[in-house]
Amino acid sequence: MRLVKGALIVCLGLIISFIGLIVFNIPLGGSEESAVAVDWYGWIYFGWGIFGCFVLGPIVILYGLGFRLAN
Repeated sequence: MRLVKGALIVCLGLIISFIGLIVFNIPLGGSEESAVAVDWYGWIYFGWGIFGCFVLGPIVILYGLGFRLAN
């Protein structure tokens, strides 16, 4: 049962990393007619993409790999 829970947590971490990679690849720039406030959304997506792909996803994956080692 622990192996199944650990595998599900690892799969969740992979999904988080993949979604972060998709969000990371959203274009930053807009057209020249766009307002400044709209351009900030690209940078917000960029930051959340990096966080999801390179921070949160790997932490969840490592937790899932170490899940069976606890207790």
